[in-house]
Amino acid sequence: MARTIPIIKLRQNLIVSIQIELTDRIVGELKENLAHDLRLFEVSGLVIEVSAVDFLDSYIARSIQQIAKIAACMGTQTVLAGLDASVAITLVEMGADMLGVETALDLEDALDLLEARQAEARREDDEVVAAIYRELED
Repeated sequence: MARTIPIIKLRQNLIVSIQIELTDRIVGELKENLAHDLRLFEVSGLVIEVSAVDFLDSYIARSIQQIAKIAACMGTQTVLAGLDASVAITLVEMGADMLGVETALDLEDALDLLEARQAEARREDDEVVAAIYRELED
């Protein structure tokens, strides 16, 4: 079945670029497709790029937050990229709670942020492994 919104895998990330008006049906489809792809690809980052979106209502904002929570449950960090200034103002004015969703100015910044976080996680993993080996040697 063809997807309304494509999901692209790039290295350890999934990228969703929303280029159409979001409806309840499309958001539901996106949630299902993302949950499936997060499990299938075992990625560590998700970018939701919304620079083409002119309007985000409270339902869509809440849905993005839910997608971020779904991703977090599957070990994936979400970054919302490309918010237009007027959309950001509207979200704040309507009291939209975007806790758990990091933001970046654009797709490139979002990927840089995720890459930095992924590198930090690898360093931490390496430190844990090194500590285990030191314990075993003692």
